[in-house]
Amino acid sequence: MGGLAKIKGVGEVLKKLKNEHHRIQREVPRALTRAGLFLQRASQKMVPVHQGNLKASAFTRTSGSGFAAATTVGYTAAYAVYAHENEEAAHGAEFNAKHQKEIANAKTPAQKAIWFNRGPGQQSKFLEKPMRDERRTLIKMIRVDLEK
Repeated sequence: MGGLAKIKGVGEVLKKLKNEHHRIQREVPRALTRAGLFLQRASQKMVPVHQGNLKASAFTRTSGSGFAAATTVGYTAAYAVYAHENEEAAHGAEFNAKHQKEIANAKTPAQKAIWFNRGPGQQSKFLEKPMRDERRTLIKMIRVDLEK
């Protein structure tokens, strides 16, 4: 005897799946923005600072909606790419050691504007490094936001 299986509640299951799909779609841009802001904060701890223009030019921008949303984290200063990619330049503690004499001898406001102690964590690859280092955290943040 060929039995028939009757499944009850399929309509309700499909309705719940559809609602969940719409909820997740609404949450994607928010989750990406939150992760982008986290990355921007991590990057801000490493960005080379002279007069603050580069650091102040940081941004996090989310465009699109639903599953097509994308978040961009970057810097708008004209020299941002150069500062990011120039691994030969001295930053942070390395800069302070390399220019110790000039820093100590700076007397005028113009000299002090050029030679001053930089923060120890400053470096090139100030966006790429935290992206690599915090990859798992960023993915987890997005996943947790979408599972709520």
